[in-house]
Amino acid sequence: QLSFNGGGRMKPLLKKCAALGLASLFAIATPTYATDSLKNMTPEQQLAYTAQNKNESTEKRAEALRQLARYPNQNSLVAVARGLKDPDPMIREAAVIGSDLYQFKHRWQIVSPLLTDKELSVRMAATANLLREYSQMSVSQQAQIEVPYQEVTAYLAKQKGGAEQLLLADVYRWHGEWSVADNIYQKLVKIEPNNSQIWLNLSDNYRAQNQDEQALSILNKAIVQLPKEESLYYSKALTQVRLDQKSQAAKSIKTAAELADNNSYYWYLNGVLHEDIDLDVATESFEKAYLISGSPEQLYAVCDIYVRYGNHKAEACLGELAKVAPDYVIAQLKEKQKMIK
Repeated sequence: QLSFNGGGRMKPLLKKCAALGLASLFAIATPTYATDSLKNMTPEQQLAYTAQNKNESTEKRAEALRQLARYPNQNSLVAVARGLKDPDPMIREAAVIGSDLYQFKHRWQIVSPLLTDKELSVRMAATANLLREYSQMSVSQQAQIEVPYQEVTAYLAKQKGGAEQLLLADVYRWHGEWSVADNIYQKLVKIEPNNSQIWLNLSDNYRAQNQDEQALSILNKAIVQLPKEESLYYSKALTQVRLDQKSQAAKSIKTAAELADNNSYYWYLNGVLHEDIDLDVATESFEKAYLISGSPEQLYAVCDIYVRYGNHKAEACLGELAKVAPDYVIAQLKEKQKMIK
């Protein structure tokens, strides 16, 4: 989630949704697969079904589990939890990837048993997945992951491939060994200057040390090298927000959204960052985000901005939102509407 240090109305509307508990309210109920045909299932339901269908090939089940990382809901969690206990190591490793978007406290519960898995590839996947949250770990959790961390770094240090070296730098970064990570990133960026992920991770290495000016400098260098890479502009926008450069951040996220025209989240953020700059641009961006994704959370964002600024489409929007949101959510928005009137 995006964190705005600027405060006030710069905070994303999705945080309001989270505060209202909308994430769980919009979760899709677990379907009865025995009676639901695949054609009547949503994409995420189909993936959850495929991941658990032992009549499918291991490769197809594993790919379904990896794809479930995009759909963190009840169905996906059941499939991932079962996959983590599957006898096939390929399935267990894929299930680790599928768990990516769940909160750390939940991921730790279901993934940490694999830190001692009999297969090295599974142990490495579990270690990398959890180590990203090293700063959030309790003392006991940090102690528990230390041996797997040492194993992963020892293994990766012997590998010569760029992907393995990038992961090694990431592992050092997550563990807080920033200077060691920096040395590896700096070497890699000279070898593969067109690899945007290296630039992004190098920037993140400075961000982790609260050195946002240096992080921004890295991203600017990266953009000179890769002027059409939308992820660089997205990361630049977040960095500029942290530096309280709000108007510049709005320009950066607008470029990211235009380059990745079908990325609903970029358009959503474009709306957030433009609200205090250009209300029309903000409103159109929220609308576009919802049209791309169809997600209830982004419909809420559209209705919220309509209500707060007296848009003539507010009533129609609330009618649509009422089909998927509980009554108290609609009531709260209507209270805002009364205050505006």
